[in-house]
Amino acid sequence: MIVVTGATGHLGRLVVEELAGRVPASRIVAAVRSPQKAADLAERGIQVREADYDRPVTLGPAFEGATRVLLVSGSEPGRRVDQHGAVVDAARTAGVELLAYTE
Repeated sequence: MIVVTGATGHLGRLVVEELAGRVPASRIVAAVRSPQKAADLAERGIQVREADYDRPVTLGPAFEGATRVLLVSGSEPGRRVDQHGAVVDAARTAGVELLAYTE
């Protein structure tokens, strides 16, 4: 299972679209703050899970079953270190094998 965070943002959506052309939709998780914004992805069979960098309690469930996570960096000045740390911690706890990061 491959999780892409920030999947309703510009880069995240592009990554999900590219993945959808390469792997079965059932192996892709679009991790987003607002799942309703990703309804079109869900209609295509892509799993949509809530994942809010500022609410670490949402990250563990979003990464459940994932072997790979792409962390699309947050954009809030002064918050990124804490936000990204929460993602790293959740990925470690979930047993993610590969965590990739975009700046």
